[in-house]
Amino acid sequence: MNAVAAQVGPRFHVLGSQSAYTKWGLDPQEAALKSGARPTDPRFGEQPESSWGHLGVDGSLRAVPGLSGSYATFYRLLADALLRGGPLPVDVRDAASVIATIEAIHRDFPARSA
Repeated sequence: MNAVAAQVGPRFHVLGSQSAYTKWGLDPQEAALKSGARPTDPRFGEQPESSWGHLGVDGSLRAVPGLSGSYATFYRLLADALLRGGPLPVDVRDAASVIATIEAIHRDFPARSA
């Protein structure tokens, strides 16, 4: 995933030995907010079928809807965790794993000066 690459690619591209999943584009919530939608709108965060991911193998793909995200739920859970000791919206082990992956990439593929 890269928002500043010289060529735009799929947002997610997961390859397996028997199937693959490819998804283009970003979570629609930010664009929806910028266009005046509200998180309380009934279909907020839903993705149009044209932006669904595709699962399968070449010649046999099927469109798969993404799960609707919820910024509002994330921040409500975060506030509850910080203010009242509720569960965190993201498991700290998952967050640490992501940071370790990013650090490994920076270590193994250092930035080159232009």
